[in-house]
Amino acid sequence: MKIILSILLALCPLLGFADDKKNNSDPKYLAGAVTLDDDGKISFGTEIKVESISQPELYDLMLGWANERFKPEGELTSRVVYTDKAKGDIAVSAEEYVVFSSSALSLDRTRIYYQYLIHTGDGVCRMTMTRIRYWYDENRDGGQKYTAEEWITDDMALNKKKTKLAPICGKFRRETIDLKDALFKSASDIIRQHTLTNAANMIEANAMQVPARVSVSSANPSGELKDAKIEQLPANLNEIAEKGRITLTANEEEVEIKAENWGGFGKLFNKDVAYILVDQSKIAISALAEHAELYTVSFYMPGNAQASITISCKKAMSNEMTAEELKSLNQAIDPSKSYKMYIGEITGIQMR
Repeated sequence: MKIILSILLALCPLLGFADDKKNNSDPKYLAGAVTLDDDGKISFGTEIKVESISQPELYDLMLGWANERFKPEGELTSRVVYTDKAKGDIAVSAEEYVVFSSSALSLDRTRIYYQYLIHTGDGVCRMTMTRIRYWYDENRDGGQKYTAEEWITDDMALNKKKTKLAPICGKFRRETIDLKDALFKSASDIIRQHTLTNAANMIEANAMQVPARVSVSSANPSGELKDAKIEQLPANLNEIAEKGRITLTANEEEVEIKAENWGGFGKLFNKDVAYILVDQSKIAISALAEHAELYTVSFYMPGNAQASITISCKKAMSNEMTAEELKSLNQAIDPSKSYKMYIGEITGIQMR
């Protein structure tokens, strides 16, 4: 009995018993999840729009991420093997372990090799994971070596009906897709965080400036709205936001927003921009901000029925943010909520 049990335990990884608790029918792993490039090699790619970071800055950001993510560890020799800042290209030779299951009785894993290519351009970052190979069960008589093309394609890694992952090959396909998703998300998160940090720094820098502009008390609430420049806006605009009212108007709809929703001003590619911060739990405000390309933020002084200042914007970009990420903005924000920052190019300003 002990001999039979030992044999079964040894065969568990090979037979795929450890996969039983995995979701082998998730659509993300099924037909179409694995794609081929022009050379017939399995290749996963993604493209991230990066409108607020210059190409040299984006290149340095991604090179820093790649050097941190892909570095030698023990006998694994992941590293950046090629860089060209002028062209914006980075190439990585990666080697790491993918663990299928682990317990006190067994460790089921494979060594995976792949190339990770990064291209940074003006307003875009493209990433590709390709040339994927496996060295499975290397500690048992040298193990087995496979290429992704012969091991995780639809024909090999799915059942005949293409409705479930097949045993053995299926787990390679599943974990490879999960690794790809994790890599793309990690790089995307770095870009997103850098964008948010830049935005926060611009807002903070703008808030620290004390230009010689009119104050709320000297504005003319009863006059007509007239075109103005950003330099003419009241230095105490945040005070108006806190003591008066603010509205967001778009697509012929108007909703009232709070002082915490107003972010401030900054520069984006040398253009004046305004920031608004929308609590994602506020459905009406969130929907209006999400679907509008053009919108207006209006400021009302205390007790006035007419807007004293209107700022018209064209949406440039947006980023989801947590309250933790907003701390540098000094906003009185509920930390249990999540927010989305909308950055709008200022197309017009009017004041009374």
